Amino acid sequence: MNLRKLLGVAVFAFAVFYAITNPADAAGFVVDIASGIGAFASALADGL
Repeated sequence: MNLRKLLGVAVFAFAVFYAITNPADAAGFVVDIASGIGAFASALADGL
């Protein structure tokens, strides 16, 4: 297993652990990320 794949698995495992132990914080983080992506897409649509 190469280092890149191992790092991806470790990050995914941490994300799952964090979501299970802190569901409200994890949901807030997902909402923040989605809001940022939406703002970026809107800026792209407006021509930056």
